[in-house]
Amino acid sequence: MNLFLDTSAVIKLYHKESGSESLTDLLLQYEEDLVLTISDICKIEFHSAFLRRVRTNEIDRTIIEHVFEYFEQDLNFYHIVEVNDIVKQSAVNLLDELAWEKGLKTLDAIQLASAIVSNHWLPINYFISSDQKLLKIAKEDFEIFNPEVEKTEQDN
Repeated sequence: MNLFLDTSAVIKLYHKESGSESLTDLLLQYEEDLVLTISDICKIEFHSAFLRRVRTNEIDRTIIEHVFEYFEQDLNFYHIVEVNDIVKQSAVNLLDELAWEKGLKTLDAIQLASAIVSNHWLPINYFISSDQKLLKIAKEDFEIFNPEVEKTEQDN
């Protein structure tokens, strides 16, 4: 089972928040045959998201240092899609095609392009995010999973 996780999903593995339990349950369900795929921009977005939580006093800075250490160690377990020229051009194509109508943003385009390119050599079973707008777009290419939404709601 190959799951593509955007950064909003990865964060749920390191910080207990809405959807963390649902995502963990999904991973445990497939733990025997599990591949977790992420875009290499995830590392940048991950740091940014956690440092924003420090700025807003949601998390203490000393905890973040440990989170960053754990994440760095865990990167060995992820299948990481490099944002190379092919992914970049795919992201530009997605923006040209979808941004004006569906509001696709730059980093979301890179996440989706990473998944699309990766899917050619390692098929993705689920695209996982808690970004509703991104999931609506990704649904055209992938089965989707939003850890913040009940499974019955996602099927509709």
